Amino acid sequence: MIHRLSRRRTFIALTLIATLILAACASGGPSTVQTLSYNVTLTLDERRVGEYPAIITIERREGMQPGPIESVSVVPMMRQHGMASPEVVAQPLPDGRYRAEGLLFSMDGDWQIEVYIDRSDAREIATFQVRIWP
Repeated sequence: MIHRLSRRRTFIALTLIATLILAACASGGPSTVQTLSYNVTLTLDERRVGEYPAIITIERREGMQPGPIESVSVVPMMRQHGMASPEVVAQPLPDGRYRAEGLLFSMDGDWQIEVYIDRSDAREIATFQVRIWP
């Protein structure tokens, strides 16, 4: 009987941990990647099927002095199915971040989101791997 209780507690603990991990993955928590010149953070309002906005924060990497950013655009792709959603041009916000309205995730699964940072002298691409839930 004691062994059964121990197994049951272990099962409940593992179930709780798995639930917390799935909840964290489904949230719009930020993800950060580096390009040659920038630290780029992507925050999705939702990681679910549908159309949602994203906030992009771009900070210069230490010691880097790239030219001014001319435009930022976002392209969600599901490479394993050969799918891409339309490119969305992000609008600058007063605080220096960018907002991309209407990123379309047409199905659940693993998506790759590319953020294109265009300057007059170069284009840098920040690539994010994101799990989208139903």
